[in-house]
Amino acid sequence: MNWRFLIFILFTVVGSAYAQLDSKEEEEEIDTKTLAYGLTTNNNSGLIGGLILRNSVSVGTYKGKSVNRYISVEILNIKNPREKSDLSLYGGKFTYGKTNYFFSIRPQYGREVFFYSKDAENSIGFSMIVSGGPSFGLQKPYYIKYSNAKDQQVETVQYNPDIHTDPTLILGAGNILQNLFKNLKFNPGFHVKVASNFDISTFNDNVSGIELGTTFEVFSKRPEILAPKFSKNPQAFASLYLTLYFGNKKLLPKKKK
Repeated sequence: MNWRFLIFILFTVVGSAYAQLDSKEEEEEIDTKTLAYGLTTNNNSGLIGGLILRNSVSVGTYKGKSVNRYISVEILNIKNPREKSDLSLYGGKFTYGKTNYFFSIRPQYGREVFFYSKDAENSIGFSMIVSGGPSFGLQKPYYIKYSNAKDQQVETVQYNPDIHTDPTLILGAGNILQNLFKNLKFNPGFHVKVASNFDISTFNDNVSGIELGTTFEVFSKRPEILAPKFSKNPQAFASLYLTLYFGNKKLLPKKKK
């Protein structure tokens, strides 16, 4: 994922949001409850880096701004910044030197502050999110389709760059779900994130939006994503991310002050 592209989108959408903000003289408080799901990408993943389920519920106000309790769960595939997919002689893709996938499951808790609530079909809602929580890292072996040089039979085997040294015998990568629960290794950690959220839904009871932000995540030990002889694997990951989400928004009765 090109991080410069993420930065370009961030400044473009933020500029649009602030243009909307400047045209609004006074904000009216609106209590809401939102449940949404979506896809996310970042500079440490592929085009589709993972999934997210997010919930935001009004809990009060701060300096005249509506404040929501923000809870979410993210599941992401994290890559070593140096890994690169190659095409085999047979047209399949594989990553030379990659020994493991590394997934992070991130439950998050935090606050969402609304600076501008969407109140018309051609408007944009704008809020800021600060959240964090534990990270449950899961390291799963990387499999390849390998042709045995003796009998030419193709097998799906766990990739070992010290054994499978001839790239002409590699047909491509195995299924990411191959032996899903076999030889999993657990690597705990924690993360924090700061984000800008833009509600761009067309209808008032639906949600479709963009979440743009940065995440910092560190694990108790270095995961092995690429074999150590190919690259030093990071223990901490800082990333810019973009999430597209869809869901439903429910207006709540205002709390009496």
